[in-house]
Amino acid sequence: MSLSANTPEEDIIGLITRSQGSLRAYIYTLLPDPAQVDDVLQETNLVVWRKAAEYDTARPFMPWACRIALFQVKAARRDNSRDRHVFDSALVDILAAEGEDVPDSARDLDAALRDCLAELPDEKRNLILSRYHPDSSVKGLADSRNETPGALSVELHRIRRVLESCIRGKLNQPTS
Repeated sequence: MSLSANTPEEDIIGLITRSQGSLRAYIYTLLPDPAQVDDVLQETNLVVWRKAAEYDTARPFMPWACRIALFQVKAARRDNSRDRHVFDSALVDILAAEGEDVPDSARDLDAALRDCLAELPDEKRNLILSRYHPDSSVKGLADSRNETPGALSVELHRIRRVLESCIRGKLNQPTS
């Protein structure tokens, strides 16, 4: 039985699938709201799929997909322009230009963060993850732990410093 070559549709699906982490990281550098990142990523995937015939397979996929993602970010920003937390277009263009090299480094950073979180004692890992839960606040966490918000903030700061040091070590970066 012989293996057949992939169809163009299978090839583009493979490229889209393999690029999800990098595209998400790129979009995240341009949008402050994680919920919007997922929406823009889905829109980007749809546009990439629709424009698959325009993709030049002799060129790298990620820059092409990132360009589409940038237009989707701008569309999302335009749709949400009334929100006071939205970056202006000039800043998004600057971040996009600087972020073109981010996908591989973001993947490395993500892996280092996961590893460093796993190395934390359970109590510290659970605390830092609880703090970044969407419905979490320092005051709410402090109340549930019978601590003052100030004491909890200091503890969270110390955990973040441990994580930063661990991540820098894993990425072979000097500490600041």
